[in-house]
Amino acid sequence: MSGFDISMYREMFLEEAEELFESADNVLLEAENNGSLTDEEMGQLFRDVHTLKGSGASVELAFFAEFTHDVENMMDKLRNHAIEFIPEMAGTLIDGLDVMKEILQMECDGEMDREKFDEMTTDLLKQIRAYINGGGSVEAASPQSSSAPAKEESAPAPAPSESSEEKSINGAWGFFAEDEEALDTDGMSDANFGFFDDMEAISPDSQIETEQEVAKPAVGKEEVAKVEAPTPPAAAPAKKAAPAKKSAKESGGSKKSATSTIRVNLDKIDLLMNNVGDLVITNAMLTQFSTTIENTKVRSSVLERLELLERHIREMQDSIMSIRMVPMESIYSKFPKVVRDISKKLSKKVNFEHKGDSVEIDKAMIEGLTDPLMHIIRNSLDHGLETPDERVAAGKDEAGTILIAAEQANGQMIITIKDDGRGINYEKVAQKALENGQIDENQLSQMDKNDKAMLIFGAGVSTADEITDISGRGVGMDVVKTNITKLGGIIKLDTEIGVGTVITIMLPLTLAILDGLDIAVGDVKYILPLSAIVESLQPTSEMIKKIGDGTQDLLMLREEFIPVVRLHQLFDIEPKHKRLEEGMLIVVKSGNFKIAMFIDEFLHQHQVVVKPLDKNFRSVEGVGAATVRGDGSIGLILDIMGIIDAQKKVEQDHLNLKDILAAS
Repeated sequence: MSGFDISMYREMFLEEAEELFESADNVLLEAENNGSLTDEEMGQLFRDVHTLKGSGASVELAFFAEFTHDVENMMDKLRNHAIEFIPEMAGTLIDGLDVMKEILQMECDGEMDREKFDEMTTDLLKQIRAYINGGGSVEAASPQSSSAPAKEESAPAPAPSESSEEKSINGAWGFFAEDEEALDTDGMSDANFGFFDDMEAISPDSQIETEQEVAKPAVGKEEVAKVEAPTPPAAAPAKKAAPAKKSAKESGGSKKSATSTIRVNLDKIDLLMNNVGDLVITNAMLTQFSTTIENTKVRSSVLERLELLERHIREMQDSIMSIRMVPMESIYSKFPKVVRDISKKLSKKVNFEHKGDSVEIDKAMIEGLTDPLMHIIRNSLDHGLETPDERVAAGKDEAGTILIAAEQANGQMIITIKDDGRGINYEKVAQKALENGQIDENQLSQMDKNDKAMLIFGAGVSTADEITDISGRGVGMDVVKTNITKLGGIIKLDTEIGVGTVITIMLPLTLAILDGLDIAVGDVKYILPLSAIVESLQPTSEMIKKIGDGTQDLLMLREEFIPVVRLHQLFDIEPKHKRLEEGMLIVVKSGNFKIAMFIDEFLHQHQVVVKPLDKNFRSVEGVGAATVRGDGSIGLILDIMGIIDAQKKVEQDHLNLKDILAAS
């Protein structure tokens, strides 16, 4: 064990701890709302906390293990019906998990000492130990039980005498488990030590770990988590103990074996995807080269085999993509606790609903999507939803509703966040943006209410009258738009004063592969994402209208006027056709905005492996990414949002020039 690196195992433990905390939090949130806990839920809570304590101790997190020991004792008493569950316990246990998270982070950062530990835990430990000793509150417990709890129930886990290396390994195999009943004699599966099982499979390089499937809270896929402002309930009378339906071992028996799933570092999957992308490119090169074979029979045989290889590569791509995809439930699970905590702080009542839990999204997009959604939900709670008194006065239910829903449509992920609050004061937002210099009076006069409300996504724009620790600095919504744009998505907003707000986010399903259409402008070929295309056509002269000084064209399509963008002008290329009637127009859409791109011709459709351009070269206006073609050349993938922004800039420059000429 020479060279044993505890930090590596701590990092692995932190990953598993996050999942266990979410699992326990969701069960307790349901218990707080429903006022009850089933035997199965009690068993799950105990297993989650038991795993956290044992694994935390094994990676030398002594303070974390010490406090978690008391929380585990309380949950053990509950599952064995030594004490009966009352609604107040849910709030205490939720607070206990919050303190566990704080201690864990501080101890991993080297910021925890005995003084800080006592300050953070003393009051909560008194409450927990009061419940353990049969009291409904701190006051119900005797002074002796509050200040000097029995050793066997709540004393800190004793420090083993072996070396730190031995302690780490012993802890990994469950030697820190004080409750022998929690251990499965056939394989210690109920100890649920997660990543420490099959220790020989762990290496610093691979970051691969076996894990058990964490039991999910007993809720439906389309869940409604009701969260209300705290009202201290009267102590519930103790209920008659119900016989335990399952033993600890039986309740864990339905789980999958510890080796049924593995956790793999996403970088490894990305590398595998890149390797398959290289196979696609090599196969295309071979296909192109095979056309030079003079013998017709040989050429046909080679092409036939290359087509088979291409089909296998496509299947491999699909398989790897399925590995990268995770359900939206992994994002949703982070929100109920946030909604509960903020609603309590703001004294608001909230029904949090989510739909589309099983809809899958690329794992690489999870991190970039979680923060924007969190900002939106926090803003809905703080600025959107009214207080119970305000809602009743407005003729609404005193509990507001926040709904987040996800669906896949037209090759996109569409996420909708809706609340039934007061709506966005778009006039106030527009005035703030005007003061900040983000728009001018001319632009303001041409905006409708949703255009004005969209200005909330500008930096420094906030409708808050005062800054709080929740919001009000005008940076959160700016971060939302920035992050969504980085993911290749777009965002739109609809609001109604007194009715509520709907924010819609549209994202590509994956950042790794896209279906593209090759288009030609002069001698240059570009790739256009298929998901952005509305339709293509060869216009007639009657369909083209000129505006302003005659340099700006509009396509009149079914009584809709669509700005025309000449790609050869944007990229400074000599085109084959200069008259619109001689070339092709492809209508593309991003959000609610459409443009008609003028090109010489469109070629064929195919899948491409996306390579980021800014990491390998630099950012280019109108180009979002690149790929490698079959002949080894670089293919540029057009950025529709960037082209639309460039078109808006041109239109604005025309307006400004017109104003200058008029003034002179």
